[in-house]
Amino acid sequence: MLSVADTRIEDVLPLFSDKGVDVALLVPTDTGIEKSIMDATTPVRQFLQRNHIHNYDEQEQGQDSKVLFPAFFVNAGGLVETTTSLYRPVTKNGDPRIWFGGLKRYCSPKNLLGVVTNGKALFVFNLSNPAIVNSVIFGGIASVVLNDISSLTNAISNELLEKLRVIHGMGFVETVTRGDTGIGMTLESLLGIPPNPDKAPDYKGIEIKSSRKKARNQNRVNLFSQVPNWKESAIKTAQELLKTYGYVRDRRLQLYCTVAASRPNSQGLFFEVDENKDVLHNKSVRPDNRQIQDVVLWEIESLRAQLDEKHRETFWVKADAEFVGGTERFRYDLVVHTRKPNSHLFGALLDQSIITMDYTLSQKETRVRDHGYLFKIRPENVGLLFPAPVNYQLSSRPYSAPINQIGSKLDSLVAEAERPRRKSF
Repeated sequence: MLSVADTRIEDVLPLFSDKGVDVALLVPTDTGIEKSIMDATTPVRQFLQRNHIHNYDEQEQGQDSKVLFPAFFVNAGGLVETTTSLYRPVTKNGDPRIWFGGLKRYCSPKNLLGVVTNGKALFVFNLSNPAIVNSVIFGGIASVVLNDISSLTNAISNELLEKLRVIHGMGFVETVTRGDTGIGMTLESLLGIPPNPDKAPDYKGIEIKSSRKKARNQNRVNLFSQVPNWKESAIKTAQELLKTYGYVRDRRLQLYCTVAASRPNSQGLFFEVDENKDVLHNKSVRPDNRQIQDVVLWEIESLRAQLDEKHRETFWVKADAEFVGGTERFRYDLVVHTRKPNSHLFGALLDQSIITMDYTLSQKETRVRDHGYLFKIRPENVGLLFPAPVNYQLSSRPYSAPINQIGSKLDSLVAEAERPRRKSF
């Protein structure tokens, strides 16, 4: 629904991205305003989940399962208290809904709304209102809200950095499992992070990627996993893909290989980037007659969206490794801190084989095991995808402001807004 907004998204997104503030965008329609209902779109649901506000997947349908959460409308002159309703109706297949009490008095249909959070409440900005936009630009109340939330965001990264410094002080730590996955699983275990099978970032919105400083073969780091668009692909299922291009090893049919744009791999698979249609094609070449065949495809826009979602903020942790008695041990020494990836370069980096993809398919009896379609990049190329990375040596300890000073201005604004008084929009 963002396409019907009366305000250009690209004109207002820098108000949030320049401060490193996570934002969800909503556009109420005429029908939505009239019926007091809005769809909680996928980006909105992801925003709520990664900020630990609400998970619609765990919510039952019906009014009895409705969740209410504190919220405030941001005006040029102050905050107005309201409540957010998060629910799944019994009808319409339980499609997730979101609503803000009093929204009809705050905005008009097709206005562009930005929603941010400090973890305790949601704050709604009417980005179609010039006075509110100017309040952000020229240091008004709206700017105070964003600045304090930005400070809270930095507090989370500082919290994680401090935990990593403690882990560094432990010296070399024995791996929890053998192989390349050990370095990441060991660090997550030390941080108290449970296994993360979904696509959400690892630590309070921060993604963590670990690698060896002196890897034997400079192992690539995994950016994310994204299934092909089976509907638009020549091959329609993972099972068909495995059957067509897999090979037998240890009496098991499998397809473990890297696909790049530079040249076909041993299975004849390679990438081709269509810049005009913004599509990534996986094609194959037959060894006997050099005939090119279509295999599967991805819309590059979906890959950009996944990159933005997964790597809004990332700690790339590097470790020294040693073997003692045949067991690998790690000492975590360095963090490269990145924010806001250059997602517009994703297609170009695929075309140059700087970003590649691994198939991880196998078959056990009649069941296909799909461990992901892993888009990867080498550690030395991370700076091409992420602007202005900041390096932290975990052995050093720079000064940082006390966390209890953060959010004081916003807390004062919220307290003022919550005082009993007549609400005006």
